[in-house]
Amino acid sequence: MVPKTERIWKIKRQMAADPEIRKLMIRGRWDEILLDLDGDGKADVCLSSDHSFGKINTLSFDLSGNGQFNLYLHDADGNGIPDSVFWVDDDSKEPVLVASGSEVERGLIALAAQLEAMLDAEECVTRDLGVTLGELSAFLDANAIVILAESQKQKAPSDLERVCLFLDGVGTYYLATADGDQPRVRPFGTVLLYEDKLYIQTGKKKDVSKQLAKNPKAEICAFADGKWLRISGELVEDDRREAKAAMLDKYPYLKGMYSADDDNTQVLYFQNATAVFSAFGAAPETVQF
Repeated sequence: MVPKTERIWKIKRQMAADPEIRKLMIRGRWDEILLDLDGDGKADVCLSSDHSFGKINTLSFDLSGNGQFNLYLHDADGNGIPDSVFWVDDDSKEPVLVASGSEVERGLIALAAQLEAMLDAEECVTRDLGVTLGELSAFLDANAIVILAESQKQKAPSDLERVCLFLDGVGTYYLATADGDQPRVRPFGTVLLYEDKLYIQTGKKKDVSKQLAKNPKAEICAFADGKWLRISGELVEDDRREAKAAMLDKYPYLKGMYSADDDNTQVLYFQNATAVFSAFGAAPETVQF
């Protein structure tokens, strides 16, 4: 498997090989590609990679013209089509979930089709897009009105969606289990919202699985940007192939180690769970699911 840093650089090299794209590229971090489509010196589009081993899965757009990205399209399941839309107001840094799931895939299928090559780490040059950059810019301008109109509905995420979004955002969280009278803690990175339940994934051969079989009580702790989340509850195994496949579809890089059809892959969901959002200088917020 190509390391994350090498893979995102490979995408940049492929894009920079085309003079039409190279003149629009703006220097950014190693895990992002910035494009200035209107020539004002500010990035209008950001293609970035997070928790996907270098594959681009988030598209960010500056629709306000103030040099700040406020629209985010995220491909959580790795199928090449954005399935979550987030909007950030000019006066706030907190993203608001506008829409998610199949409705987004249907609504943005045309956009995903035109950017399919950019979402593919191996085919990321202009000739593979099938459209010119001018046509792409015009397409975004035309569809921005529709997307902005949808954002005005301000569809607030549910408590469970907020928990899942926080864990997705931090990437790595820590799961604690009990080994007799000894606590055990280890880093985890999988989280899936499936059938209105919060799932994690592990292997049945691991000690964490054996500990949960004896005592299903567990706790998660995650921290980012001065905020942290604690989740306590019971983890229940879901042995259905569909649940395992959904988890592996979200994290395709795990398919080299796990399969929905093997005897090792295990997905578990929280029940009777309590989540507490905390921040320095703010009162804790408790939600249950």
